Order: sequence, then structure tokens, then C-alpha cells
Amino acid sequence: MKINLILFALALALSLSACKTRQPIRPAEEYGALFEERVSVINIPVDVNLRELERSLNRQLNGVIYEDQNLNDGDNMRIRAEKRQDIRLGVDSQLIKYRVPLSLWIQYDLGISKVEADGELSIDFKTAFAITEDWNIITVTEVVRHDWLKKPRLRMGVVNLPIGFIADLVLENSKKALTRNIDKLVQEQFALREMVSEAWGKMYEPLLVSETYNTWLAVNPQAIGMTPLDMKGDRIRGTIFVESLPRVFIGRAPDKIRPLPLPPLQLRREAGDDFTIYLNTEISYGEAERIAKGQLVGETFSQGKRSVRVEDIELYGQGNKIVVNTALSGSYNGSIYLVGQPVYNFNKNSIEIEKLDYELSTRNFLLKSAGWLLKSTMKNKIEENMNFLMDYNLREMQGQFQEQLQEYKITEDITLKGELEQLAIQNAYLAPESIIISLALNGRLNINVKGIN
Repeated sequence: MKINLILFALALALSLSACKTRQPIRPAEEYGALFEERVSVINIPVDVNLRELERSLNRQLNGVIYEDQNLNDGDNMRIRAEKRQDIRLGVDSQLIKYRVPLSLWIQYDLGISKVEADGELSIDFKTAFAITEDWNIITVTEVVRHDWLKKPRLRMGVVNLPIGFIADLVLENSKKALTRNIDKLVQEQFALREMVSEAWGKMYEPLLVSETYNTWLAVNPQAIGMTPLDMKGDRIRGTIFVESLPRVFIGRAPDKIRPLPLPPLQLRREAGDDFTIYLNTEISYGEAERIAKGQLVGETFSQGKRSVRVEDIELYGQGNKIVVNTALSGSYNGSIYLVGQPVYNFNKNSIEIEKLDYELSTRNFLLKSAGWLLKSTMKNKIEENMNFLMDYNLREMQGQFQEQLQEYKITEDITLKGELEQLAIQNAYLAPESIIISLALNGRLNINVKGIN
């Protein structure tokens, strides 16, 4: 009886021991230092056509420009000034100059009666402006000169009396109101902080670049600024620059990023018209597994009378190497683990697993229990097919970017145009949820402003 119990215990121990060695030990999943975040700089030249801006200003400044209906405010007059003709704009250094032709209606209280007068006046203005750190525009408008096209004359019955002194009084009293209204209008039409804030927030919203390959772009801006405006001839030119840490996600939609507050304005003396964007593109392990499974699942490998079939592929990281968990059935049922280094093959435009080999625990296990697998062509076949071809994704991505840069309307009068000259892969890294591919994009951008609404 005791002998039977001993034999049973020994058999059970051997059975448990065999169960423990039936599978190689699963390599630990771990991730070390990740990738280097490189700041991307996007230079966007802005080109404002002065004639288009003139058209917009005339559309906004129309009809009554200034009106004073109070006879009891100290000047004994009511005044209405209407724009008579289109305003003409010009630029000089950092000043905008313009002429405003006005038709005047004046009512003057003589005490014993009220009299009216009409006149025509042309006033030349100049507006200096500055942009504050918080992206607001400060303008200061001054009257440069004035010309009477038709001096006002009082209408008293059938008698017209010259009133040069009243004309001067009209100008003196209307200067402040006109310049104040112009400054207010310019600041309202050039609501720079609102426009920049809106654009800043939109840059945090993920953009679906390709539905076919489920590819998303998140710009993730970090800083924004501009160069001083250069005003010559009929053009106002400057450059807006954005510093960002953009990311591309392949295989899954990115998590929403909480926008940072709009940072203070940065000023630079000069900037080009080009951009260099470093994109850390994420290929989820699920997407990479889908590509690998399409190549390997169902493949059969034989050695002599023995053979195995690939049933599944799992990928994860171990430091800077990728682990390929290959589930097999047939003469051997279970998992084997191979490890290798993901690298970019420039000629093939693909991510390859370089020096793929059996993980040490798997090799030792196979030497003891399934050495024939080491002699099969399975490892080489897996290595050949473990290429995550980026060509279709990159071509699609480049095509989508280029299509959007052809003529992207920001508003009805503001258009962004650009050209994507090059898109190239630089390196590959492993993260807990994805393989990260470092891309570099180079090209040129330009914003054309027809008018400000």
C-alpha cells in the first residue's frame, strides 16, 4: 500500500514537472527609455493684399461714419458725417495711411434759431499699431491733414453765409470721434487674439488623415509667435511660426489632449517659408499584429515527419527589442518566443525585425524537448515576414497632406497653400501600447489674406 502511494506521488510529481516544462517561460514585458521628442517648427508666411484689405474696410466703413445729435454738449451743433467715396489705403514703414472723403451735414444753434449747412471734406489719417504679449492689437490713429472739397455754408432763407469758423470747429470736434471709431473698427476687424486662440485650440483636435488606414494627426502645439510685419507697396507680409510636438496614430484614434492656454506672443526678427515636422507615428501592436498575421497565420513548417502550423501572433516589447509570441499547433502545441530589434529599411520603406532569434529560455526549452524546430525554416520565414510595410501608409499620408495643402480655406478670405516636398522615416522605438516610428516632413507653406471680415 505504501509502495503504491509512493509510486503514485512520484508519478504525480513527474507529471507536474512535465506540465511545468511543457511551455517555455514567457519573457517579461518591459519598456525602457522611450523616444526623443524633437520640436517641430512650422513657418507660415502671411501675405495681406492691401487692395483686398481696402475692399474689406470699405465694406465695413460705410454710410454714417460719425454722428453727434446733442445740441447741448457745448458746441451748439449737431453733426453727421457720411462716407462720400471709397477709402484709399497705402503703407509707409510701419504705418497704414488712408484718405476718408466725407459729406457733412451740420445744424447750428444760433440761439434765436437753428441753421443748417452742407459740406464735403477729405481727411488723411495714419494708423500706427503694435501687438501686445497677449495677442491684442493696439492702434493709434492720427489726422495728418484735411482738405475742404466744399466748404459748408449756412442756409438762412435765400441767403448763404460763409462759416469758415464753424468748419474748423467741425473738424476739431470730429477728429477725436473719427480717430476713435477707426481704432475701434480696426481692433474689431483684426480680432487677432480671438483668431489665434481659435486656431491654437483647433491644433489640439485630432485630424483624421486617412479613413482607409485609420490614420490620425495631432499637432500638439507648444509655442506660437510671429515676425514683425513688413509693409511695402501693396502688400503686408509677415511670418507666423508654431513650435509643436506632433504625433501620428495608425490603427487607433488618439486620446483627446487638453489644450494648453494660449502662450504669450514670441517675436523673431526673421523666419523662412519652410517647415520641418518631426512626427512620432504610433503603430498600435494590434495593427502590427494584423499585418504579421496576414503573412504568417496558417503557414506550415516541416522537419522530417514533424510539422507545425502558425495559429496566432502576439507582439510586445522588452526593453528596446520586440518579442514575437508565436502560437503553434501540430507536432508541437504551444508558444515559442523570438526577439529582435525593430529597424527602418530605407530601400524597402519598411520596419523590419533585425536579427530575429529564439529567446534564450525558448532555445533552451527546444534543445531539450523539440530540437527539431530549431532545424526548421520557421525562424527565417518569420523574420522575412515580420516587416511592417509603411509604404501604403506613407503614400496615403503624403497624398492626404498634399491634397489639404493645395488650397485649404481657413475662412472665406484666408487661404493656406503649401507643398509637402519630402516624408521620410528616421527611427523606430517601442512603447507600452505601440511601435513608435519617427518621421520627418519637409515642405513650404503660405497664407494669403484677401480681406478681414
